[in-house]
Amino acid sequence: MKYASLLTLSLFVPMFASAHTRWFAETSLEKYVTTEPTLLYLSVWASIMLIVILAGIICHQRNHFRLGFLRPKASHAYERAASTFAMVTGSFLLIAGTHEYLFSPNLTHEVGIPHMLIFIQIFIGIAFMLGIATRTSAFILGFVWLSTFYFAGWVAALEDVWILSTAMFIAVMGNDYFSLISFSYFREKLQAFKEYALSFLRLGTGATLVVLGLSEKILAPEFGINFLNLHQWNFMQVLGFPYSDYLFVLSAGSVEILFGIIFILGAVTRLNALIVAIIFTIPLFLLGPIELAGHIPHFAAVVLLLLFGNGGHFLMFKKYPDAQVGQGK
Repeated sequence: MKYASLLTLSLFVPMFASAHTRWFAETSLEKYVTTEPTLLYLSVWASIMLIVILAGIICHQRNHFRLGFLRPKASHAYERAASTFAMVTGSFLLIAGTHEYLFSPNLTHEVGIPHMLIFIQIFIGIAFMLGIATRTSAFILGFVWLSTFYFAGWVAALEDVWILSTAMFIAVMGNDYFSLISFSYFREKLQAFKEYALSFLRLGTGATLVVLGLSEKILAPEFGINFLNLHQWNFMQVLGFPYSDYLFVLSAGSVEILFGIIFILGAVTRLNALIVAIIFTIPLFLLGPIELAGHIPHFAAVVLLLLFGNGGHFLMFKKYPDAQVGQGK
């Protein structure tokens, strides 16, 4: 596109070539060419994003919109939620594996993913659900994610960077409350990292939103436009605004990047998670179970951030870091 350099486009060529399942597209799509003012659109959205981020930082520094009342008060609520998250992630990995893809529908055997990795994903999912060798399986999951750099390219790997943060979170927290086997070799060894686990998850969730906003929308708008041709989701047109499908896709990508940046900064995390959770919920009613199955681990991560905050570590602004594990602030 006009706003991207030739070097940037060349780096994303592998992603374009293997993205035929994005946005429910059944076939490969040609690059979208437009005469619309792309640079103007992106400049306006960059300004909006900057204003919102600054407003969020100010609210964070002044202790506004902390929403601390959402934090569960029950004993060991965080540990139980973490175990539930491990089981939810396990169910997703099992579903993905039995549908013959690795992590996301564009990573299949047809694009170079070995069947063995997909089978390993299934066993990891079962381990997470049953609480058997959960932490060991989390380490294996991290290595499986690393292998996608070789088999699918760095863009596809970064689009699923949430797998790495999820693996780190589960490796530390495990599935101790709903485990069939109580023994865990790594439990005590990783105890020191427990207070960092939620921050790992927050950073991975934010990074995933940023990468997907770029790779699936701003740098590849043809998939979103094709989706809008099939589903009339451009509500701006319904409201009477002269809002093209192309602008709508760029806007969606910009908003996704905005949410991701706020998560990474650790500012107004619960408010950000609440808005993201609402947005994640809407497609469930419109697209049904397929949308839920594909996004259930993302939704679960957002719910953890909504309930327990930013984790208290790796924060750009530390005016009110949320309570660390075991604290009741």
